Order: sequence, then structure tokens, then C-alpha cells
Amino acid sequence: MSEPIVVTSPSANCHVFTFKEGLLSGVAHDLKIVVERCSISYWPGADSQAVSRIEASFDPKSLRVVCAQRDGHDQPSALSADNRAEIERNILRDVLQADRFSDIRFVSSQVSDRAGSFEVVGELTLHGQRRTLTAQVRRQGDRWVSSLRLHQPDFGIKPYSAAFGTLRVKPELLLTVSIPAT
Repeated sequence: MSEPIVVTSPSANCHVFTFKEGLLSGVAHDLKIVVERCSISYWPGADSQAVSRIEASFDPKSLRVVCAQRDGHDQPSALSADNRAEIERNILRDVLQADRFSDIRFVSSQVSDRAGSFEVVGELTLHGQRRTLTAQVRRQGDRWVSSLRLHQPDFGIKPYSAAFGTLRVKPELLLTVSIPAT
């Protein structure tokens, strides 16, 4: 097998998008979060297959709140630096339990060409749980991009809630990952 091509942050991008719900959701924010330390390795395929294998690791302790969002649009001034820091602490301590589960890892078991894109099947290890995922990877400008939805309870994660459950994060998150297409 050939040597892998390794792409690390900041060339490799990973964002997590959370969505609010509950009685007090009108005063809350959807969030755009970046994983500041990630690494994606891929192995060139033989013959006409562009990629034969993909592995990725994400450091849960490097999650940083970029900004609040409303209707999918960034709201950069909606959160103070103190608000962002408090949210990050809650994510690390209460949601991801990053001291106990210090690595998030994906390893592909199958990569299939799909007319200018790829279908990737593999196992994601998150919060000490392993689950099989299927992701579509498509070319978007000068990057390869994949977006997928994760259901937190599938990984033993209890979605964050406050104010006796009247404010909570929806169980489903949106995860986007991209790397340069060159």
C-alpha cells in the first residue's frame, strides 16, 4: 500500500453545527463550532480509484465556538467571549466528557467512486462508542467536502440542556469536513 497523504488543521476543516429547541429556544442560539486540531489521512487508490482508504482524528479538547447562528447565518456579535468560553467548558466537561474520552476517530472500511464524488463507509469512535457511518464526499470548488448528521444519543451522549430542560440542544448535529482537492 502506498504512503498516505496527510492533511492537518488549518487545511483540514471540521465544523459542528448545533441547533436549539425547547420552550426557551427563542432566547438561545444555534452554534457554529470549529475543531481546531484535526488530521485526515487518505491513501491513493490503484487504477481508476482515486482513494482507497481514509482515516481521521479530531481532538475534542480543541473545539471552539466560532459564533452563534440564526437561520444558518453567522451572528458574530451575538455571544461575548465569556459566553463562548462557558459554552466550550460545558461541551468539554458535560457533553463530550473530553477528559474521559480524549479522541474522536474515523476509519473507513470502504471507499467507492460515485461519478465525481465518493461514498465512504467506516466506523466513527466518539464518546467511547463505535458506530458505522456512510458519508458522501463531493467536490465543491477547490475542496472535497462531506456533510453528515450525527444523532448524539447513538454515541451515548446526552444533548446539553439547561433551565430544567426548557432550553436544550437538539439531539441531531450537523458535521462538515473539508480538505483541499489538490
